[in-house]
Amino acid sequence: MKKIITSVLFAAVVQISFGQVKLPGMIRDSMVLQRDTKIKIWGWAAPNEKIKVKFNKKDFKTTAGADGKWNLFLPAMKAGGPYTMNIDASNHITVKDILIGDVWICSGQSNMVHQMSLHSVLYADEVASANNPQIRQFWVPNTTNLQGPQTDLPGGLWKSATTKDIGEFSAVAYFFAKKLYEKHHVPIGLINASWGGVPIEAMMSEDAFKEFPNILSTVQKNKDTAYINGLTRRTQSGNAGSRPEDKGLTQKWFDTSYVPKGWRTITIPGYWEDQGIKDLDGVIWYRRVIDIPASIANTSSKVFLGRIVDADALYINGKQVGNTTYQYPQVT
Repeated sequence: MKKIITSVLFAAVVQISFGQVKLPGMIRDSMVLQRDTKIKIWGWAAPNEKIKVKFNKKDFKTTAGADGKWNLFLPAMKAGGPYTMNIDASNHITVKDILIGDVWICSGQSNMVHQMSLHSVLYADEVASANNPQIRQFWVPNTTNLQGPQTDLPGGLWKSATTKDIGEFSAVAYFFAKKLYEKHHVPIGLINASWGGVPIEAMMSEDAFKEFPNILSTVQKNKDTAYINGLTRRTQSGNAGSRPEDKGLTQKWFDTSYVPKGWRTITIPGYWEDQGIKDLDGVIWYRRVIDIPASIANTSSKVFLGRIVDADALYINGKQVGNTTYQYPQVT
């Protein structure tokens, strides 16, 4: 039985050219295949081309259809590996380092996207000690196609939960996989098809909207490339030069010589909306004097501002020392 954490796998875009045997992007080195169930292997070749697959010391044969598509099923296997798969037709393909275990689809918004690299301070020990090649993740590229489902992905690799690649793992998915592995000692494959901020409708098939004519109407409009291109041009034109001037930069509010007048106090942490500044989408400047003891004046330090929505730039003594362009920085 396939296991699902939240939702569905994204479709992505690629053009398939026939003429020799080819595999989809997810069937590649270091992949994890589901244990205890028949395993489907598929791909493309020349029309009516004969394909032979050798796996786990057994041979399997099939023939591509007139459209060049082919598939076959391998028998169910127990957890284990690594295995090598050899595929022969007019060309030869070898897929190495294959594990048999439990495969999970991980899908959602930013909470499922959140990579370990965003939390490398909080989970510093976890990142430094990560060394479990039995846990692997395939990150589905964020690619859209408004015309319909596609047959393959434009890229992606299976990567192991080791210090080298752990930063690219979804934190939620990784700790989920780690807990399962520690309990069952079975290889874990994570297929992460997540995209921050997308509405659920973007993760559903067109058929799912049969009873929602308003949404279907939007889907049909989005299939019109002329409409989409026009919408994009209007959006870009409307944004051109529309951003107001930031007085904090032009008047150098970050400079040590600047004397603030009429500034109000504000409690942090907290939202400015809750402290009298309503309906503002823009920039707020904060200023604070901090006394540094002489004993630590020449030592290295780190500054953590916590979560700031949506971005920040930090100046110390008139010099910019850092900035965050994403609303989810390190959490301590």
